[in-house]
Amino acid sequence: MTCCQRRAKRTEKRYRGNSVYPAKTRSKYPVSTFTANEQISCGGCHGLFDLGSNELKIHCNLCNEFFHCKIAGKCQGSACEIITKNGTIHRASYCYGCVGLISGNKILCKDCFLDVTIEEAI
Repeated sequence: MTCCQRRAKRTEKRYRGNSVYPAKTRSKYPVSTFTANEQISCGGCHGLFDLGSNELKIHCNLCNEFFHCKIAGKCQGSACEIITKNGTIHRASYCYGCVGLISGNKILCKDCFLDVTIEEAI
């Protein structure tokens, strides 16, 4: 045998003894569970409401807060329209602070309002 052949055999033996161990299942962080008695604050009046009370009506798409008051409604713009698997149309809801235009029966969020004004300018 030559020098090179001995080295190759030694490396094979070294790797043969290795085995794969499963990852540890313990987590550093405890798993939290949510219950209906937890409270969320309203973005308008900052009052606390239980999750089970169903008093919070919308989750604003721009400011990312829950509201039971100061609700502007659903945006009528094309960017905020989502067609679900059932074929129904879902529109994003917004609070007063995140709405760009309310006129007549048409409500537009700030993003859709900017898109409309850019199209009108062109």
